[in-house]
Amino acid sequence: MSKNSTGTTIQTDLKRLQAIKDSDIAHDDDNPLTTADDWSGAVMKVGGKVIGRTRGLQKAPTKIAKTIRYDADVIERFQASGPGWQTRMNEALKEWLAAHPDFRR
Repeated sequence: MSKNSTGTTIQTDLKRLQAIKDSDIAHDDDNPLTTADDWSGAVMKVGGKVIGRTRGLQKAPTKIAKTIRYDADVIERFQASGPGWQTRMNEALKEWLAAHPDFRR
């Protein structure tokens, strides 16, 4: 047995567990075999509150992750508007582009 970073003993033999096949597991009414479809709508909850990503991945990502720098006052003003500030910032940039159709690409 090995110890994790907090010093407690890990009592699970991971290699042994990974080697177990579904056919080696007893399935009955209290322990039924499940499929991916059984879990398709599952969500993780802590204290009754849904946590983690619940929408699933986008079929065709419409946004690109970029690192960009803005003046602190610009970010503070958008953040002060509450949750969804990044979406509002994106919308403001789109409005500016629509108002300036001759802006170079």
